Amino acid sequence: MLKCCLSGDDGNLLPSSLEARSWDSTLDKLLQSSYGTALFRAFLQKEYAEENLDFVLRVERYRECAPKKREREAWKIYRTYIAIGAPHELNLDILSRKVTDLAMITPHVSTFDTAQRRIVSLLQNDAYRRFLKWSVYLRLAYPEMYTAGERENEEEM
Repeated sequence: MLKCCLSGDDGNLLPSSLEARSWDSTLDKLLQSSYGTALFRAFLQKEYAEENLDFVLRVERYRECAPKKREREAWKIYRTYIAIGAPHELNLDILSRKVTDLAMITPHVSTFDTAQRRIVSLLQNDAYRRFLKWSVYLRLAYPEMYTAGERENEEEM
């Protein structure tokens, strides 16, 4: 569904402003970068919504896990994010929740597709758009917009 940073091969180096600017093309592009994913997660934490990204990434890993481990992992994901009263319960519509509940009868690789599509849609249409206006992202992507004086004032704070 998403090409994301599961491999973690781009290290901890600060991305160039050119790379950071490329993240504004799509959410998928942002999630292909380990740094971009971490920055987006930090933004979501600020908004108390990091469980959405955590769920999306965990489902991507779930799809790659061995079939023998898949059922156990499906129940962990379900109990953590989908079940009513789950520790990190997602804000799912009733239809997405019901489809996922039914898919849990016999968990398979596409068990969480409906819920994941719903959460990705929420992220794309809401949080991602706000992320692109977040001052931390803008400073990284467009450092030329900030004068040396503004940077000095921020360092004093």
